[in-house]
Amino acid sequence: MKVYLLAFGKLKTPGLREAADYYLKLLRPWARIEELELRPLAVPDKSAATRARIQEEEASLLEGALERLGERGAFFLLDEGGKSLSTRDWAARVRGWESGSFTGVAFCVGSSLGFSDALRARASGVLSLGPQTLPHELARVVLLEQLYRAWSVTRGHPYHNEGS
Repeated sequence: MKVYLLAFGKLKTPGLREAADYYLKLLRPWARIEELELRPLAVPDKSAATRARIQEEEASLLEGALERLGERGAFFLLDEGGKSLSTRDWAARVRGWESGSFTGVAFCVGSSLGFSDALRARASGVLSLGPQTLPHELARVVLLEQLYRAWSVTRGHPYHNEGS
């Protein structure tokens, strides 16, 4: 199974590229993971029509990347309104993906305009990293850390310390 992290734009904030690379390096012994950075679209104004048009165009860009998953792949959108998972829930999902017949799992961190309703309906689920709004660059790093934490739980690695 391969894991894809799809995101719009490059990590430009000082220190975040290094943090992402750190978690990618830690994850790689346990998971084949690939980070795909898509070109963000310009947002000339914040009208509802412009938002809808850009969300549709971004969904088209994601479609090309999601083709790598194959028919037995799953993809999840990251959004503050999605389902929040505990570390144990993340680990249970990892176990399920690994034991199932998934060819790949993709996580999509959207642009500042979010995702279209059509893409949300097609996704395997919408997950949240918490109720707060995170900058998209930081959300990528937090997602990588959570994936590393979940895989460390499944492998019996002492990284995660859960309270009593």
